[in-house]
Amino acid sequence: MIYTVRVKFDSSDRFVMDGINNEIEISVCSAPVKGKANKEIVKKISNYFKVKQDSVTIIRGLNSKTKVIDISLK
Repeated sequence: MIYTVRVKFDSSDRFVMDGINNEIEISVCSAPVKGKANKEIVKKISNYFKVKQDSVTIIRGLNSKTKVIDISLK
């Protein structure tokens, strides 16, 4: 499943999913330095969908606030 993720960098623990448009809005606490924010995003998404972290892949937007991810539901 392909989703568009919009990332906000603040301390709130926010996760909003729009199932119709396949969009997720997520807030992270980690700074976007050395991939820490991307790791936190993958962790939160894998916990939400109850899949392993290896099943969540960032396809586009590694250095952007808008990312495209692929979740393989095995």
